Amino acid sequence: MLELRSATFRYPVRRPQRFRPWATVLGQGIRNIDISLESGSVYGLVGPNGAGKSTLMQVLAGLIDLDQGEIELVGKKSPESIRESIGYMPERVSWGGSGTARHVMQRLCSMRGISSKSADELLNLTGLEQRADDEIRTYSQGMKQRLSLATTLLGDPNVLLLDEPLNGLDSVAQSALCILIKQLAAKGKCIVISSHNLSDLEKLADKFLLMHNGDLVAKGRLDEIERDLGIKPILEIGGVGPLPHIENTTIEVKEIPIFDGEEWAYRLHLDGQDWSTEMRQNLGSEINFTRLHRLPTRLETVISAATGVEIEDAGFSILSEVDSDD
Repeated sequence: MLELRSATFRYPVRRPQRFRPWATVLGQGIRNIDISLESGSVYGLVGPNGAGKSTLMQVLAGLIDLDQGEIELVGKKSPESIRESIGYMPERVSWGGSGTARHVMQRLCSMRGISSKSADELLNLTGLEQRADDEIRTYSQGMKQRLSLATTLLGDPNVLLLDEPLNGLDSVAQSALCILIKQLAAKGKCIVISSHNLSDLEKLADKFLLMHNGDLVAKGRLDEIERDLGIKPILEIGGVGPLPHIENTTIEVKEIPIFDGEEWAYRLHLDGQDWSTEMRQNLGSEINFTRLHRLPTRLETVISAATGVEIEDAGFSILSEVDSDD
């Protein structure tokens, strides 16, 4: 649906010199980005602080003109028509002053030549119908976030760019928004979500775009990225009776806590191998397993492998607000 080819944009950064106090140099930005975003998919845009995520979102939204490269949206030719088909929700909108959510939405409908009926439909969709006629200054941060989402959906855009959409929402509102995002994707919307909260992104996104230092370093489903990066699959096994013949294999092994009814448990790093009948035989044909499952790929593991930056140093939160409250 949306494609970037060799997309490059670099900010001018002031670098004064003795006789040229106005001198600038090119900052980081993004460099030679090639991506094709498909309809009906939810993409998680991730990367350490300063990776270029916000710049990429603004390029996709048409807010920044590229230094080189091009952006193309199926069925749209001009930059204006492309922008009309994209809904962009910044990380934070400074809603303030007098007026109600209904006034804001109706005003935007009038400016864009959209039926005012859309205002009420979107306020209902985002859960603001009961407070639509209250002054915005009385809104919580979560309610302002819902209003930002409602304005993003005006005009029924084909592509949605959501920057930290779950910020400020309580657990109920987060769950409702996640359901809404999945429903919009099921209707064919292409959705890109930028977030530092990895737990939320893992629940929402089908595919991921990993950025580092202005470059797109990995893209695709987590299992595809895991394979491309050579990340070792991890298998957990547990059982009773004879121990597996782990010392006779080349598999990296770590002993882990046992569950009730188990006598031993291990975590195996398979070094790119797939679990097979032959591997099981090598561990011992007489082994009585009580646990045997492959651990799903975690987003933080992939990010660290792709960027070389530890998660705690990259500005991410592993747990969602809901998880951390439990």
